[in-house]
Amino acid sequence: MKAKGKGVYIYANVLDLNRDGKVDMISFVDPKGRGIAVAVDRYHDGTMDHIHVFQDVTGDGKLDMEDTKLIQREAAKLFKQTDLSEGQLELFIKDAGYG
Repeated sequence: MKAKGKGVYIYANVLDLNRDGKVDMISFVDPKGRGIAVAVDRYHDGTMDHIHVFQDVTGDGKLDMEDTKLIQREAAKLFKQTDLSEGQLELFIKDAGYG
């Protein structure tokens, strides 16, 4: 378990695949560049409708629904931002840890 008050940095690579000015895909990587998850808006309607998580990000040592919920939460925040452009963002997640 992670200590209270700690967290981890993850990086979000934001992509606009169809060049309509809205986020279509976010790939999350850890500081070493290893894939954490991918969140996608397949229908280009501004709503995330597919997510795949590759790595434990809650710090409990197992890949489970809690990891998916954490990534869904963070991805949903990014998909809601209307001023977001393509590029990489550094995110600090207080309630995360690498397992």
